Amino acid sequence: MSTVPLPGEAKQRGSAVRAMFDRVAPSYDLLNRMMSLRIDQAWRGRLLRDLAPRDGEAMLDLCAGTMDVAALAHRRVPGLRIVGADFSFGMLSRGVQKTGLPASQADALALPFKPTSFDLATVTFGMRNLDSYETGLAELARVLRPGGRLGILEFFRPESAGTRAVHVAINRIMVPVMGRILSPDPEAYRYLVKSMERFASRPEFEEGTRRHGFRDVKGATLFPGMCGLVTAVRA
Repeated sequence: MSTVPLPGEAKQRGSAVRAMFDRVAPSYDLLNRMMSLRIDQAWRGRLLRDLAPRDGEAMLDLCAGTMDVAALAHRRVPGLRIVGADFSFGMLSRGVQKTGLPASQADALALPFKPTSFDLATVTFGMRNLDSYETGLAELARVLRPGGRLGILEFFRPESAGTRAVHVAINRIMVPVMGRILSPDPEAYRYLVKSMERFASRPEFEEGTRRHGFRDVKGATLFPGMCGLVTAVRA
């Protein structure tokens, strides 16, 4: 399997990234649960608690993957109007089957939605795959109404010794081994490790969020130290 280029490594990398996620879609949910010991579900729960969606609001689940966040939000707030969007049709089709919610195959750098279409938006583990996460933030600011809420879960580049130790243990041992055993595309999980190590730190990402149309930016590192949560309000 050929190596999938990271952001900045190739001008035409979109088709390779899309094909990679299409290949791993059948095993994606299982691997997430096993590699995180189901802690990923707690992370998504925390994300939604902080955003506090309400009946009648419109929510965009961007980089939705198999729409885990959308599914959880729909169970918690049945009157919430949710749209999923993702680059990978393979991932998104599984999400639609799982949730029955509407979805759009879309490029996060050029969203097919009108300005101020949504009251809140979530992005889970997708920003580091974009060629420019700052362009992605600007697009999110465009489609959110003023006062709209944004919540992002991501594997940011670690800065402290403690979080670096957690990343090394997971990235260098658990992820490669689980990827080889369970995934039809082990290269995808090598890409995962590299993309974590190359991405912005959480403070760097928070500063980018402020530059691109958001205020009240807050960040937290979630247990056991490898996942970061950033929330913000559209200015």
